[in-house]
Amino acid sequence: VLLLGRLHHRNLVNLVGYCTEKGQNMLVYVYMCNGSLASHLY
Repeated sequence: VLLLGRLHHRNLVNLVGYCTEKGQNMLVYVYMCNGSLASHLY
């Protein structure tokens, strides 16, 4: 997670933070408009 937070590139979405609670892990990224990557690929 520390490495992901340090990555900055124009083709990557920036990591805002993370949360670990009750056995669940979540990465929080900057919101990107224009739909999901899956909708553009398929």
